[in-house]
Amino acid sequence: MAAPRYLAHISEDSQEQTVLEHLTGTAELCAQFAAAFGAEGQGRLAGMAHDIGKYSDAFQARLRGAPQKVDHSTAGAYECWQQGQPFAAFAVAGHHGGLPDGGGGRADSPDQGTFSGRMERAASGKLESYAVWKQELSLPAAPLPPRSVSIPDGMFFTRMLYSCLVDADFLDTALLRTTGAARCRSPR
Repeated sequence: MAAPRYLAHISEDSQEQTVLEHLTGTAELCAQFAAAFGAEGQGRLAGMAHDIGKYSDAFQARLRGAPQKVDHSTAGAYECWQQGQPFAAFAVAGHHGGLPDGGGGRADSPDQGTFSGRMERAASGKLESYAVWKQELSLPAAPLPPRSVSIPDGMFFTRMLYSCLVDADFLDTALLRTTGAARCRSPR
């Protein structure tokens, strides 16, 4: 029996892109973009992590037409956060809806949309299971900016990394669209 294929996108003409293909393509583009400001490793990490939540059965059902919304970006953000990678974590958390509110703290409930609330939701097991990602890939190590980076510089760095990720994600997805499909019916 063949292992299940986990898909990131299905085009209108039924072309499929696996999650691994999408993560790899996005990671390479994001690394190229982030290299312009010395953050190639951070770009590769953010690109590889951004859609690992698509490994959940709930997302796979959504891709095939189930009506429920699935939070797939918090999963990758949480994995980055667990590795001590706050810049990539924020970029990944916001890659569809914009950078999350960094305010609040550990007292934020899992139901809150703040970054802390989302990390609490993941830590308390309230995301759809996406653990199968570990069978297909591992997240790359990435150097952090120097500790001497000020808070404003760190915020700017996060915005730059976020921009690289959003552009890379869009372009990699567009490649599926331009290989014969007029539109992609992927739930972002």
